[in-house]
Amino acid sequence: MLAEIGHILLILGIASTMVASLLSGCSMLKTPVTSLSNLVPQLLSIGFSAILMATFILAACFYLDDFSVRYVAQHSNSALPIAFKIAAVWGGHEGSFLFMVLALSGWSSLVSKDKRLPADYANATRFVLSTTVLLLGIYCLWLSNPFLRQIPSPLEGRDLNPMLQDIGLILHPPLLYMGYIGFAVPFAFAIAALLTRSPAKVWVGQCRQWTLMTWAFLTVGIGIGSWWAYHELGWGGWWFWDPVENASLLPWLTATALIHCLIATEQNNKLVSWSLLLAIITFALSILGTFVVRSGVLTSVHAFASDPMRGSGLLLILTILLIPSLFLFALRGAHLAKDSSVNMGGNTLALWMTISAGLLSSMMLIVMLGTFYPMVYAAMGLGTLSVGAPYFNSLFVPLAIIVAFSAAYSTVQRLSLPRQIALLLIASLIALATNYALSRFHQIPFSVLVFFAILAGFVLLISGATAITTQAKALRTWVMVLGHTGLAVTLLGATLLSGFNNETSLKMTRGSTVILGTYSLIHQGSSWHIGPNYTAERITMEVRKNGSVIGHVKPEKRHYTVRTMNMSEAGVLRDVLSDVYVTLGSKFDANTYAVRIQIKPFVHLLWVGGFIMMLAGFLGALRKLMPTSPAANRTNPAKQYKHYEV
Repeated sequence: MLAEIGHILLILGIASTMVASLLSGCSMLKTPVTSLSNLVPQLLSIGFSAILMATFILAACFYLDDFSVRYVAQHSNSALPIAFKIAAVWGGHEGSFLFMVLALSGWSSLVSKDKRLPADYANATRFVLSTTVLLLGIYCLWLSNPFLRQIPSPLEGRDLNPMLQDIGLILHPPLLYMGYIGFAVPFAFAIAALLTRSPAKVWVGQCRQWTLMTWAFLTVGIGIGSWWAYHELGWGGWWFWDPVENASLLPWLTATALIHCLIATEQNNKLVSWSLLLAIITFALSILGTFVVRSGVLTSVHAFASDPMRGSGLLLILTILLIPSLFLFALRGAHLAKDSSVNMGGNTLALWMTISAGLLSSMMLIVMLGTFYPMVYAAMGLGTLSVGAPYFNSLFVPLAIIVAFSAAYSTVQRLSLPRQIALLLIASLIALATNYALSRFHQIPFSVLVFFAILAGFVLLISGATAITTQAKALRTWVMVLGHTGLAVTLLGATLLSGFNNETSLKMTRGSTVILGTYSLIHQGSSWHIGPNYTAERITMEVRKNGSVIGHVKPEKRHYTVRTMNMSEAGVLRDVLSDVYVTLGSKFDANTYAVRIQIKPFVHLLWVGGFIMMLAGFLGALRKLMPTSPAANRTNPAKQYKHYEV
């Protein structure tokens, strides 16, 4: 009866949320039941608790191999390791959507308990959040129910997709969904402001706190996703400009722009319209990303569901949320922003936040056009069209470099011009020396684009160090510096990896040796390995650097017996600054394989930078929770910040 109990709990959670939505809506209309609005936080907590218990029960069904539950039978097997059985809870469409409903109900419960908001505004926020949970919950029950039975029950399950049997699946989807669905919170703040005509000072501080927190979750989710693609897919890259990858990047870009706008809105009452509109667009892009992943409308190695009916349901939810929101913004957005002058004269904060938001929004439009244009082109009957890395690299990368320079200048723009020039010269010398040394070492021609990308990274690092040494070491300064440092480290990692990657493809037999740069690899033979639900042929290669043994790589060819799928598992040896990355191709005879060997310099900087940005987001959210001293409250906000945190 576990599945039935889970089903009942899910219904109970959604019903509790529906009552919360009705009560908060009635309280906004000043009906006789307004006094009951105090029950809304408790109702949302009950809904969250019920959905949480339902999720645990689904995990128990996986643990107990209850293949009478259709979702369990489709995504598990008795031979599947326990860790992957638990991860399979969100490894398919039904489970992942249940987790999204759980995450949104959790966010809603937390926000509903925020006592810093005025009563009318808090009721409007609760109404938007509870209504959104209700819409997604109905979708989960109607089109994506993970508790449905199948009769007769199969003796064995179909097993989890082998591509998902990786530690990345345990971490990546929950963090990504926490970020995706968490943007319902700034969306609710924006709609509540429009509904109640509340001025920015009422909501912007709390909105930035929750935006930073959800942005941090999405950042680490994207980072772990790229790490999973690097380790599991076998091609050795970290970003393929895949439609599903792009779908997660779209709300990240607009959320980053939103954070910049909220800074200006909070401190100087500027860019109110931008803040409201970006909050709406960011959540809409999150729902759109879910549609892309789960509808099968775009082909992707990351998309593991293809159901037009479910896709239509997601589009309906997007329409219900987006159209009224944009109409409300058009109706009342200008009124809320009437005291927010668009004249930037003398207001460097608003100017640089506008530049940052504009650049990030332009990057979002570039990615969106490249992602969805082929689909529109095909839908119009014009044939098929492919938009690949050359398009994105030629348009997106230069803008990313400009964003880095802009962020660096906004940090040091109060310094004197001679000091600014000195910092630029120092960064230029470091970048030139780095580029020259790596070009000579890897025998790769000098690239202007690579040089400017390296320069942008070092300029951002040096500007951050300058801010720390010249300003009071307040937490807000550390948040700004950490955010910029994470961007710089990621930019340097991506540039150095793409600019100085070294690889070769060849046939290798036992005893053969290949030399690649300072590394040499010796084929020492193969062996068979039996895993819990697969068999594998493993090749062992000794790796030497400058003649000294530094370790071994062991790439595999796996055969998953239940799914009858073959997978290539990369062998990775982590050196100090580089990865030695080996994948197996076709097998020619008992001792001969096609092998692809890649030297991936500075690849770890990608995920170090993402972790630093995540840390900045959480610290920024924590700072907003800290009480402000009375002296600080008396300080003029326009004079309080000499540097502007992101």
